Amino acid sequence: MKAAILHGGGDLRYESAPDPAPGPGEVVVKVHACSICGSDLHAFHGQHPRLTFPRILGHEFAGEIVALGKDIGNFRAGQRVCCDIDLPCGACGPCREGRSNICERLRTMGFDRDGAYAEYALVPDFNLHLLPADVSFDQASAVQVLGIGYHAVADRVKPQAGERIAVIGAGPVGLGAALIAQSKGAEVAILDVLDYRLAMARKLGIATTVDPKCGELRERALELTGGRGFDKVIECVGGFQERTVADAIGIIKRGGQITIVGTFPGNQATIPIAFLKDREIDINFSRGNFRAFAPCLDLIASGKINPDLYISHRLPLTSAAEALRLLEARNVEAHKIVLHPQAGA
Repeated sequence: MKAAILHGGGDLRYESAPDPAPGPGEVVVKVHACSICGSDLHAFHGQHPRLTFPRILGHEFAGEIVALGKDIGNFRAGQRVCCDIDLPCGACGPCREGRSNICERLRTMGFDRDGAYAEYALVPDFNLHLLPADVSFDQASAVQVLGIGYHAVADRVKPQAGERIAVIGAGPVGLGAALIAQSKGAEVAILDVLDYRLAMARKLGIATTVDPKCGELRERALELTGGRGFDKVIECVGGFQERTVADAIGIIKRGGQITIVGTFPGNQATIPIAFLKDREIDINFSRGNFRAFAPCLDLIASGKINPDLYISHRLPLTSAAEALRLLEARNVEAHKIVLHPQAGA
C-alpha cells in the first residue's frame, strides 16, 4: 500500500509500506477519509511526547472494513466504520476503574502505533463504530475531534443550563466544545485571535465571539457576565504557548472552574497559585474522546452538528506534507483538512 510515513521531524515521505494483516480481534480498514489534527502538526515537527519513528501518522479516520482476523463476531467486510484511536491495556488501575482513556500503558494510533495516513489501517475490533447510513466518510473523520469536545463538556465541565461558559480557541476542538456546551443550555462565548475562525463560529450559531487582541480581555469578560466573570472556562488551544492559560484565569469568576483540553507539548504553564487559591478556582483536565463516538455520531446523523460546514480543504494523501504546512501557516482559512488516501475518493 501507499502511506505518508514520518521518518523524523519534518521528514514526511509518501512511499510504499507493507499491507497490514489482521491478527485475532483485528480488522483492516480501507481508509476513505483521514482528517488532520493539531497534534499531527506537533508530531510532524517531531515534538509529540509519545511519537516514535518511523511512523504512519493519522488518527481521525473513517473507511470500509476489507479484511477480518479471527474471533470477529460483530463486524463483517464491507461495513462502513469510523475508528477510535486509543489502545488501552485493560489491566491497569485506571482501566479497571473504567477510565481507560488515562490507561497507564496507553498506546495511540498515529503516534506510537501506525495510523491512517495510508490506504489501509489495522484496527482492533473494539475500536470500531458503525456509521449511520446518512453520515459520510468525510463527516465521520471529524468524529474523533468532535468527541474530544464532547468528553470535555459532558464529563469534565458538566455545564448547567444558564451558566456562562467561555471557550478559548475556535479551532475544531473549541468549536465542538462550544456547540456541545450550547446544546446543553449554557450561554457560550468563544475566543480566538483569528478573524476567520470567529467568523466560522458565528456561522455555526455561536453568537458571542471575542478577539483577545481587541481591548482588555478581562473587562470584556466582566461586561459579558454582569461583572462577575465566566462560571466556567474551557481552554482548547494548547501548543507551545501559555497565554491561553493566563487568559482563562483572568476571565473566570471567583469559585469558577477551568478545564484544560489543549495539548501543551512543552509540558508547562505558569499559574498564579495564590490568586487561584484565594478565589477557590478549580482547574481540571480532559483527555481524549472517552465514550464519545456514539453520541457524536448521533449528533451528526441528526443534523445537529454538520462537520461539512467547517471542512475547508479536501486533499489527496500525496499532499499530506503540504496540508500540514497549510494548517500551520494560518494565512488561509484552513479549518478542518481531510486527506483522501484512495484515488478518486
